[in-house]
Amino acid sequence: MSRRRPGRLWLFFYGRRRRGFPGLLVGVLVAALLLGALYGLPHAADVSRLVLVGAVILLALLVVASVALVAIAALRPPRRGRR
Repeated sequence: MSRRRPGRLWLFFYGRRRRGFPGLLVGVLVAALLLGALYGLPHAADVSRLVLVGAVILLALLVVASVALVAIAALRPPRRGRR
């Protein structure tokens, strides 16, 4: 008798059991709801453009910082043996 294959959503969450409160998920959902509700206000399109520009700047800063950390790690001499 063949068993049914689990769906893609189940396979996405399969693995080690997660513990604790899913704060990131709740944060993303709340942010999506707030940004969606923002469009009901006057001048909301202007505010959303500013939020978009801020997000792009933040992402660019994160990329530059990560490249700088990689460069610093490549230039540092490796540690001697661990004890």
